[in-house]
Amino acid sequence: MLLDGGFLRVRCIVVKLRLVAKKPSSKDYPKELKTIGDHLRKTRLDRGLSQSEVAQIIGVDTDTITCWELNRNVPTAKYAKRIIGFLGYVPLDWRKAPIHKQLYYARLVSGMTQRDVAERLGLDFTTIQFFEKAKRKPAANTEQHLVTFIRLVMGEP
Repeated sequence: MLLDGGFLRVRCIVVKLRLVAKKPSSKDYPKELKTIGDHLRKTRLDRGLSQSEVAQIIGVDTDTITCWELNRNVPTAKYAKRIIGFLGYVPLDWRKAPIHKQLYYARLVSGMTQRDVAERLGLDFTTIQFFEKAKRKPAANTEQHLVTFIRLVMGEP
């Protein structure tokens, strides 16, 4: 500050300042990642993509993406495999799940239908349906075949 003829002069020094902070999460950002739809929404938002862009990548329409992200529908095995490819990881904690859920998860990862799995394991299609719905427990030797299939699909020795 300088006093000049009764006037106050103020010298302003410009400081270049850059503030860095974490961008606030969108209200649409999932708080917990429980479902494939939650993982899909999180990854889409992280990458700054629209639902229509993700729909094009996966090969479905925008309404389908909306339904998956809102957990109104669950993707079929065909699309679950594409979603996992888009995510770049398997969003399911399959190791802690009971055998019927592990079978379902392995089927999603592989993109196989229940009929495909039944044929591969030499079982009846309805048997796989009952196993996945936990309406029937597999016999010991069948369970061993299921575990082998699950580990193979999920990439474990």
